Amino acid sequence: MRHTIAFQATGFEAGPVDVQIEVPEGEDAPDPEQIPSAIIAFLGGPSVQATAFVSRQDAENVMGAFTQAESLRGQMPPEAASWEPEPTVLPASMLFGMNIESLAGAAITPPHVQDEGQVIPHWTVGLQDADGSSVQVAVSDALSVTIIRALADIANGTLAAADELDSGAPSDDDVEEIT
Repeated sequence: MRHTIAFQATGFEAGPVDVQIEVPEGEDAPDPEQIPSAIIAFLGGPSVQATAFVSRQDAENVMGAFTQAESLRGQMPPEAASWEPEPTVLPASMLFGMNIESLAGAAITPPHVQDEGQVIPHWTVGLQDADGSSVQVAVSDALSVTIIRALADIANGTLAAADELDSGAPSDDDVEEIT
């Protein structure tokens, strides 16, 4: 059964995964570029999350979709530049999560003004799984840059685990005492 879920992303995270695939005797191993190497997560506030496993090739394809979409971006009114997503908040004990285990396609739509004059002030990231179900996420300009950087790291095989990231704060060893 096909479903489409849509929400506004207030955050984005990416992390490496180690997928082990057992290949039955007599069958060919999958192309290493097609094996998921990362998981990406779009966060829609405290209650909603969509995740997708992506391979290096998937990351390159989604980056290519962003590149193609950028060329379609039209002139935007100034108020569109300040668009910020609204978090989805469900009752305290409810969480809603979607997982795309096998990314089958992606579509990116840039901010634009429709023919009727309606302003769409955000990027729309559409991810589709193998059964045709999809998630559509509204993303700000600033968050789109974060997404593209993470996709580049995935495509290049340089995505670091969250605990390996440098937060930018100085460590105790980096601080000099001034007297």
